[in-house]
Amino acid sequence: MSHAVHPLLLEPSYWHKRLSQLAYGPTSMMSSPRKDLSGGGRRVEEFRLRAHDGQMLWGLISYPTLFPGTRPCRIRAAGPTDPLELDPGSSEEGLIEILYQAPAGRRLEDRVLDLFRVREQAKREPNVRDNATSIHSMQATHPADEVLIATQVLNFLP
Repeated sequence: MSHAVHPLLLEPSYWHKRLSQLAYGPTSMMSSPRKDLSGGGRRVEEFRLRAHDGQMLWGLISYPTLFPGTRPCRIRAAGPTDPLELDPGSSEEGLIEILYQAPAGRRLEDRVLDLFRVREQAKREPNVRDNATSIHSMQATHPADEVLIATQVLNFLP
């Protein structure tokens, strides 16, 4: 983790009020099919989602087509310059995969809230199994600070 992360950002109590406001705030998501990325057992859509502060968030959702019913969901977060690369194994495993790209210039606190906004929206999707949504980094060897903070906070939430 970066030395610039203040210890307060790792405290679940710091996030409690922010997350409760986020859960009740209005959401607005638009999606459109990406036929160029679909196929091979998956259907891909591009999404745009409004963040807590009005910033537009962008990403891809990949649904496995060979597995009916609700499925586990893996959110993978990318930095502003990271390529969004679908995991070929996710559709084979029956996972819904959400690739989220952080906008350039966002403050760390906003990037964490953005991840929670994407997670909340994912849980509202009819095909996503509510209790099986996880957050990961596109760069597994060097996870971004917002991913580390979000996963730690999730460990302490009811």
